[in-house]
Amino acid sequence: MLTGNIRLAKNLLNTHFQHFLRHLADAPTPQALARLAEALGGLWLAAAQDGTAESAAGLVSDAADALTRRLLQLAQAELGPPPVAYAWIAYGSQGRRELTLNSDQDNALVFAEDYRENRHGAYFAELAGRVCSGLADYGFILCPGNMMASNPAWRLRSSDWAQHFHDWIVASDRHKARLAGNFFDLRGIDGDARLLSPLFATLAELCPRHDSLLAHWVANANVAPSALGMFRRFIVDDSGRLDLKHAATIPLVELARIHSLAAGFVHTSSTLPRLLAAAGKRWLSEAGAHDLAGSWAFIGELRVRQQRQALMRGEAPDNHIDPSALSPETQEKLRQTLQLIALHQRALLQIYPHMPS
Repeated sequence: MLTGNIRLAKNLLNTHFQHFLRHLADAPTPQALARLAEALGGLWLAAAQDGTAESAAGLVSDAADALTRRLLQLAQAELGPPPVAYAWIAYGSQGRRELTLNSDQDNALVFAEDYRENRHGAYFAELAGRVCSGLADYGFILCPGNMMASNPAWRLRSSDWAQHFHDWIVASDRHKARLAGNFFDLRGIDGDARLLSPLFATLAELCPRHDSLLAHWVANANVAPSALGMFRRFIVDDSGRLDLKHAATIPLVELARIHSLAAGFVHTSSTLPRLLAAAGKRWLSEAGAHDLAGSWAFIGELRVRQQRQALMRGEAPDNHIDPSALSPETQEKLRQTLQLIALHQRALLQIYPHMPS
């Protein structure tokens, strides 16, 4: 998945990547797209040479966006023009522009109000099926929970999505909060962006005024045990490795989401901009935002370094590291980062002391 043999000097990466995107936009067939997608791993390696997580994640996300748009165009060339206006959205890590290697798909369709399932459903089922299958062929694996546009449950009119959002916020429970945590990271990829306006308006109006959703998010975020045990020892699996994604990345994403939506910021879904937007607002201090932003950069660098080393060994990249293989300075910084995350999670527990059942 996303391997490849291309290695590029950093000063040439941007030029090569722009050429890559243009070739994607002009690919005449899904098969031609597949051949082009084989170069993505080499491009990612070039972006990751300096350990910069933001540039590497942005590169994979931009490539996934471009592949999606071209797959939509190729499908429409065969199926005919769409019978009603639609928007293709990504949420989760692609919505946040934080895709990593071996990421799965998180996407959905938003329709205009004249959409009727009995008249238009077959067209969009075929369209979504082709795009999701194509993305899987190019290395973006199918969502294990089937939370994709190929699932009819995730193909709805704009007003229906807005009603779902309203329900998830106003009448939240832990299951609805998990759905909201994914979908509220949405970003338009292709189609009519105006169809997303009711969704963003619902978030901006309701999230700051309904703390029940935020309380459920806090509850869900505090379910996972800490990755630090007695005497600040790392809690590792049987192979002696620590899962950085679940120990640090996901908690930081959740903290940023809670603070930004609690403050009413809905038009940015990326973690770092969310932290910066929420700094000094409602529950997050300027200093706290600065500390979390630094932790986000540090964890991103660790993940990119591990994935880069795995790829160069010819192994499948993942999110697990062996803490004992890190330098003492890096080990200590990782401990401090995990402690900082736990501190901010406990602070939110003080704000929302009555946890939902």
